[in-house]
Amino acid sequence: MADKRNIERLLLVQPPYTLFRDEAKGCQAPLGLGYLAAVMEPLLYVRVLDAVAEGYATEIGTGESFTYGLTDGEISAELSRYQPHVVGVSCLFSTQWRNAHRVCRLAKEVNPDVITVMGGAHPSATLSQTLADPNVDYVVVGEGEAALPALVNTLRVGRPPVGIEGVAYRDGERVAVTPRQHYIDALDALPFPARHLLPMEKYFAINRPHGTVARRSPNTSLITSRGCPARCVFCSIHGVWGRRFRARSPENVLDELELLVRDYGVREVHFEDDNLTFDRARARAIFNGMVERGLDLAWAAPNGLATYTLDGDLLAAMKASGCYRLHLAVESGDPDVLRDIIHKPLRLEMVTEVVAAAKRLGLAVDAFFVVGFPGETLDQIRRTFAFARKLDVDSVSLFIATPYPGTELEAICRAEGYLMPEMSFDSLRVRRGSITTPEFAGADLERMVARELLWSKLRQAARPRVFFERVVARAWRDPRWALGHGVRLVRHWLGERG
Repeated sequence: MADKRNIERLLLVQPPYTLFRDEAKGCQAPLGLGYLAAVMEPLLYVRVLDAVAEGYATEIGTGESFTYGLTDGEISAELSRYQPHVVGVSCLFSTQWRNAHRVCRLAKEVNPDVITVMGGAHPSATLSQTLADPNVDYVVVGEGEAALPALVNTLRVGRPPVGIEGVAYRDGERVAVTPRQHYIDALDALPFPARHLLPMEKYFAINRPHGTVARRSPNTSLITSRGCPARCVFCSIHGVWGRRFRARSPENVLDELELLVRDYGVREVHFEDDNLTFDRARARAIFNGMVERGLDLAWAAPNGLATYTLDGDLLAAMKASGCYRLHLAVESGDPDVLRDIIHKPLRLEMVTEVVAAAKRLGLAVDAFFVVGFPGETLDQIRRTFAFARKLDVDSVSLFIATPYPGTELEAICRAEGYLMPEMSFDSLRVRRGSITTPEFAGADLERMVARELLWSKLRQAARPRVFFERVVARAWRDPRWALGHGVRLVRHWLGERG
């Protein structure tokens, strides 16, 4: 048995972010850390350090990428002031792995005895690589509201975390982990995210939500469900929340919405669920309840809605409750790609019907498409472009299939040798090619997508409000992004890779 540990103070950290010059900055409340803080508050003193929000105006980097957020010195100073016994570091995206590991290193430099824990989609899928860093002591695999308290209580009494589901650690030369067998079913039993520990006023002032567009301020995000039964080949969230749909009750969701309105003056919310409308009856109860409680909220779901779950009645309830924009996850305009490659249960006829119904209700519609999968042909990619063009939507987002760690897409690409030699975690971006197949090269795919996106931007000019929101307003608020994005599109139009 190891020595008992004095564990009284926990610091949860959202690390700084690194972006390419043509990517737009964002700043949203880290709900995952908020939930962890809420469940840990009864056990010990908790602080949350959102380095992105606290240092949003600070940008470091002169090359093709830059990092924004608190500097290393500022993070170290906070660690020195608080002297946490445990530091939990979020790493949701593979592109941010260096920043997360750097926070763990800074924590160890301030106090070599501090316990460091990393969590999120990236470390959950890359246990060996993550724990190869001696500055990382433990990884919480998947959702952490049960695993992190169990880990802390075990370390307090001097026992190793053997048998704790979803906790990985070094055991000599190997990585020890108890595979997760259970997920949290009683989501209503979880406390709401500890927003009182987050700099909410900074999020409101910065006003850069997911998708960068909001009609009202203050705005914030929330999550009402976990897990998605769809088997989309590119999705990485299954490694965090599993495939079984688990949901909070409508009453519980409505209570949180009331809290946001009452305590924070929120006027718009963004649902960040992976499949908000999977249970149509539950979704309808939430939307009807928003009307019945007089919440007067504008809302959208920028993470995307499953088109196959929508119908006219549900869209009407959404509109009545304050929804102003649909983000439809269509993915492909070729039925064979949808069925045989992406594994998405969607008929293209349904997309056209849903878009028409939404337009009759006065809802704006954005459509998401992903191209460049192994097995997809150039003709099929062109069919997706053609389908997107003929849809009566306000905005089209085109992404390149990206082999995130832990996805079926990554496994296929590794098995077939399709990953580009220069591909790294840092370069995994939905606008950059990471895959080369016998049908296409990554660089060629980048040019095709960029050129189609440029045509899409030009077509937006025919819709003045959409063009102002998605192009003019964004360029005014973030001229650095506008310049980088514009240069990239033009370079691709000229046949260069940028």
